[in-house]
Amino acid sequence: MLGAGAVVVALVIASIVIYRLMSGYEPVPSTVRGPGTALDEPRVIDLYFADADGRRLALEAREVMVQGVEESVLQSVSELLAGPRKKNLSATLPEGVGVRSVYFRDGIAYVDLTSNLSSNHPGGSWAELLTVYSIINTITENFVEVARVQILIGGRERETLAGHIDISRPLPGRVQLLAGDWR
Repeated sequence: MLGAGAVVVALVIASIVIYRLMSGYEPVPSTVRGPGTALDEPRVIDLYFADADGRRLALEAREVMVQGVEESVLQSVSELLAGPRKKNLSATLPEGVGVRSVYFRDGIAYVDLTSNLSSNHPGGSWAELLTVYSIINTITENFVEVARVQILIGGRERETLAGHIDISRPLPGRVQLLAGDWR
């Protein structure tokens, strides 16, 4: 026969389980924080910039504070907008572009950038491809909960960024655009 202590422990555990089920409790997945990284701690991520020739994407590691998916994606895109620190890399986004907002829903990160992303873009299909996938790869390759990214410009969906690459729907990453031996 079970002692009174065992019954109390069983009732407490059952109460916690029922409370979590009824309240919609969802633990923060460890992938949001990265392996072994607690919230509000630094984490190293890979940013995707253009290589020296502007023909492929190349990686640059940067440290960001981990504060959940939306905040971490916002910090990552802000670092991307700041441009590369390595001299052999080039920015893929025009100067003066800002982030209006970032939100995350159902595996999709929505990144709303200011309208001068389109108006100040240098143009050309390849430059546009590198711009789009520098944003998307930076997010999808660093945050496993993000499967696709929807780029918004000035608060709205657009057909293209600068006339070439379809951004009207959420897109998955394309690591095939990376230069060299990266892993």
